[in-house]
Formats: sequence, C-alpha cells, structure tokens
Amino acid sequence: MSDSPHFRARMPARLPVGMLGLDYLKFLQLSVDDELCRKGSFVDAALQDAMAAIRKGSMRTEQPAMKVFFDGCQFWLASHFHRHEAARRLDAFHQEFWCDIQPGQKADAVRHASERPT
Repeated sequence: MSDSPHFRARMPARLPVGMLGLDYLKFLQLSVDDELCRKGSFVDAALQDAMAAIRKGSMRTEQPAMKVFFDGCQFWLASHFHRHEAARRLDAFHQEFWCDIQPGQKADAVRHASERPT
C-alpha cells in the first residue's frame, strides 16, 4: 500500500498561478526555520524601525520586499527577519508584508538567509 500514488508526497510540476512573484503575505502565513529564529541576531535599530512601522500602519509599504520561498505548501521566510520579529513582539499577527515569492524549499530559505544579512 505504501507504493500507492495516493501516499507519495510529490512537488507539483508547476505552482498555482498567483503563488509566485511580488505579493502580500500575512504574518501567520510565513514559516521561519527554528534555527534562524534562535539566532535572533537582529540589528536593534532595524527591529525598532520595523516596530514603529507596524505601529504607524506603514509596514505594508516597507521596501525592499521580503524574500520568501514557496514549496507548494509553506512559505519559508528567507530575509528581513527583523520585520517578522517586530510583528511577533507586537502580537500583530494580522500584519501583511510585501514579499518576493519564489519556488523553493525550506533549505533554499536557510541557504539564502545564511548568504545575506537579515
């Protein structure tokens, strides 16, 4: 029974239209690798600026877009972790972020994050 095609997890050949490119994602839609969360190496000034933007209601317009990888099921955050952390600290779970969404796995997000400062 384990050979049944119903039990095999497969990546879709093509992701659905509208799931890639520049778009808004909500805080609760974003997944963050546990290791990246534990690092918590946020520049305090950037974190404070992000918190101020959320309080003012201007976070949706923050540029550049946050880099996100979509594996067909989850959106994995790969950059601008300070914005996500600011929303978490303020319990702003309704917060939307401008995101650059590309196809990829959790490992792609971790790799991208390790190559660039957050």
